[in-house]
Amino acid sequence: MSRARRLLLATLLCGIALPATAQSGRPVLRLDVTVAGEVVRLGDLFENAGRHADVAVFRSPDPGHTGQVPAWRIVEAARRAGLEPESADRNREVTVTRDARTVPLAEMEEKIATGLAGTLGLSDSSRIQVVFDRGTRPLVVEREASGQIDILRLEHDPRSGRFDAVLGIRGSGRSERTGGFRVNGTANELVEFVVPARTIGRGEVVRTSDLTVERRPRSALPGMTADTIVSLGQAVGMAARRPLSPERPFRTADLMKPELVERNANVLIVVELPGLSLTMRGKALEAGAEGDVIQVENMQSRKKLQAVVTGLNRVSLAAQPNALTTASRIP
Repeated sequence: MSRARRLLLATLLCGIALPATAQSGRPVLRLDVTVAGEVVRLGDLFENAGRHADVAVFRSPDPGHTGQVPAWRIVEAARRAGLEPESADRNREVTVTRDARTVPLAEMEEKIATGLAGTLGLSDSSRIQVVFDRGTRPLVVEREASGQIDILRLEHDPRSGRFDAVLGIRGSGRSERTGGFRVNGTANELVEFVVPARTIGRGEVVRTSDLTVERRPRSALPGMTADTIVSLGQAVGMAARRPLSPERPFRTADLMKPELVERNANVLIVVELPGLSLTMRGKALEAGAEGDVIQVENMQSRKKLQAVVTGLNRVSLAAQPNALTTASRIP
């Protein structure tokens, strides 16, 4: 038999007391305790508290909070209740933590956004931007309070965007006692608009890759009007009437149909007559997009004509009384 085993056997035979942690049935003080309820009981603080386990000792901290209690105070309270633990070192402390459920700020924001979306007649709560005042913290409630967040009260000023709300958690005694959790902040409707992803020069045809869609609070866009470009379909395929700066909203007036004919470019002039189609070479005296009426010059006769732009460097004589006479004079 080893020396350690002989020593253990001798200890048991002689009745020498073992440390409290090794003795079966002896109350042992826990130095780190986590509780779920509002009251800390002897069964939370001691192993082997037996029939004294349900005796309340003191109130627990608020949900999610931690406190320290001198060990000797707990031992004295246990003895008054009839439990006989060992004396505790007066300098030791017991850490008591209240278990809790934390509701993150994002969940709180979504709840308020959903409530305001209905008030503003919006079907999509993602179009509401909620920003809590500085210092707002997540809600911390009892672990057993597993219910959803409820809006108990919600007031909103559309002009300033300020809101004042009271939130409640189903099953939370704290929420019921205090009448809910009050939060404040701003909530604004987000609007979509299109901005250039790069500088777009005058006359450039706008492509999808040249644009990006952004969302900002309506209050941050005081210059936004009914003709502000809000979808890619309004701009793609159009040309810039003037240079467009990156990340700045622009309007339909800043766009035009792409110029199919440049000024001083050589063009093909088409004359359509009943049963006859004639073409001639010409020079564009003006730039124009499809459907624009521009002035062109017949390269042979040097006669100036009004023509409609119909394609790339292609024009058709505009309807005019002398169209047949003009065409008949073409060499």
